Amino acid sequence: MNHVISLRFLINHWRLFAMQDGYTLHSTVIYAQDVLGGGYLPAFIGKEGTRIIVRMNAPLPTELAARNALRDVLWGAHVEHRINLLPHPLTPAQELAA
Repeated sequence: MNHVISLRFLINHWRLFAMQDGYTLHSTVIYAQDVLGGGYLPAFIGKEGTRIIVRMNAPLPTELAARNALRDVLWGAHVEHRINLLPHPLTPAQELAA
C-alpha cells in the first residue's frame, strides 16, 4: 500500500508505520522515490511493507538529497522528543516469538 503525504504529516505517519512501543522498528527503510520528469521525493517503508512518500513543492535533485531531507526532519523531531529514533529493543527473532 502506498500513501502520499505532505511534510506536515510526516511525523504522524512515522509514529503509525515506523514505530512500536515508542521505538523505531528495525525493519523501517528510508529511500528516495523517483518521480516522472526527474528528481526524487523522500520516502520510507514501514510496517507490513507500507510505503510512505512525502509530497514536496519540488522534487529533490538526487536520491541522497531526498533521503537526507527525510533524515533531517526525523532527527529534528527526535531531538524535540516528538519521536524516538532509537531502534526497537526486540531483535527480529524475539519479535517473531512474541
